[in-house]
Amino acid sequence: DTYGAYVDIYECLVSAGKIRSKLLVEKVVCVAKYDGRHAEALKALRKAKVLLFYEPHMLSAMLELLPSISAQSISSNFDFMPLLVSSYPDLQPWCVRECSKNEPQFYFKYLSSLMHHEDGNDSAKREKTLVKEWCLMLSSPEKLDLNNVNSSVEAFFHVASKSDESSNFYHRDISFLMDISMRMSQFGLALDLANEILSDSNIRTDKQSMLTVVRHLRTIADVAIRGNNGVLNTALLSQVIAFFNVISPCMIEQSFEFTTATELTTLLNQCVASELDHDDANATDNVGSCILTISEDAPPAEYLRVLASWEHTSIESPAIMSAIHTCMIRGARKGVNQELSGSLLRIQRAREEGRRPHIADGVMEWENNGTQEEDTEEEGYLWANILNGTVLISK
Repeated sequence: DTYGAYVDIYECLVSAGKIRSKLLVEKVVCVAKYDGRHAEALKALRKAKVLLFYEPHMLSAMLELLPSISAQSISSNFDFMPLLVSSYPDLQPWCVRECSKNEPQFYFKYLSSLMHHEDGNDSAKREKTLVKEWCLMLSSPEKLDLNNVNSSVEAFFHVASKSDESSNFYHRDISFLMDISMRMSQFGLALDLANEILSDSNIRTDKQSMLTVVRHLRTIADVAIRGNNGVLNTALLSQVIAFFNVISPCMIEQSFEFTTATELTTLLNQCVASELDHDDANATDNVGSCILTISEDAPPAEYLRVLASWEHTSIESPAIMSAIHTCMIRGARKGVNQELSGSLLRIQRAREEGRRPHIADGVMEWENNGTQEEDTEEEGYLWANILNGTVLISK
């Protein structure tokens, strides 16, 4: 205290902030009372009416006033938030948090201003610890004002969503962001982040990250099965099934016991269990909807094997028969697309151009529908179905 006037207050506070020493900060602020510039800054801040630009000599005065600023005990209409944000990194966020322990709303407002996608500090957005702390606060609306829930989700999207240009300015730990998305029940965003993980070869080789993705996919599948008001969410379930198809080879590479067939069987059993727990029309429809949804998105051969071994499979079920029909059509189309056949290519091209074959003297030619007279009902019916791929052939 005796030699306080000879201490470089600013440099000492900056150094104390970097090493996160609360005791040292308090000691230096106490010594600052011998500094005339500190007294002037303190007076200016207390009487502030208009916007002030941050200057280094203000740091000690701001730290001294922080408890009263956070408690809003200063009788002034001046908004200190822009000044606090502009003082970063001299004024470290942990100092604001320590001085506003009894006012969590104040610290949340400060951190949100510091990390704002347009007006925030770009350097702060690159700090891993700050981004994580802010995202955790955004995902815990019960600790904050409920009116901030919608704005919290929007703010989180600026960080987590790759489609948002603002996300390029933030440090993005994709696995962490997926965890937060699940906490906030933003399942669509969580699936987008899962796609990022599977697309990144560095993250994809991390076993823990892959296990986390699988765990979240199963949770989302469970949410889809429970649905909205008891009705299966087929759109969400369809996305999860598509991810099971993609992630299966990655899990095999990591030597994990994961198969698409096992996951599909689990989904079917969950729907049946839900039917038993909720004996109503919606639950029964959900089982059928689940069977059909899987048939439209799962690998056809894989799903046919699942149905063949599933204990609840019944040929009397319309959903089962429809699912088998869908699988066979999809499998046939996949096989046609993979074959290199001149005849198949000609038929496919004719379908695309709306033409039909014309046979004369044993030679088949293709003619435009627009230049030909209508065939008889039988002939038109036959070739129309061949071109559409829906002709029925008795075997």
